[in-house]
Amino acid sequence: MHAEGFFISDRDIARWSEPLVADSIYCAYERCRPSRLAASTLGRLHCQVWRCLLDGEAIVARRLRQDLVKEGQAHGITATTMDAIDATVIEELLVVVMRRSQRSRAMARSEGMTLVNAASALGEIRAAA
Repeated sequence: MHAEGFFISDRDIARWSEPLVADSIYCAYERCRPSRLAASTLGRLHCQVWRCLLDGEAIVARRLRQDLVKEGQAHGITATTMDAIDATVIEELLVVVMRRSQRSRAMARSEGMTLVNAASALGEIRAAA
């Protein structure tokens, strides 16, 4: 079943995680050392991909990911580098979800499933590329 068919969106995680996701992504592109404009453009596109993934909008995320890969290629950033950035985002989100889950089992289940679904959709998007 495609990711679009089984998303349980938890807009709360998309909202609270946005600064964390953005910080991870922008720092990663700065370490890649493209021009400042390229880092900003790539960071913005990559953040949009993650916002869509966490909001359960896999179809839009797929289109944005394609745009991101094309833009990255234009600046010498490979899809492999983008995959590594995604892995960092997933790891950081997982740590925060686990910390937050100490307050509520329902929150842990909801946010954990949103993260699993986002990672699954990302895997499908990468496989389709």
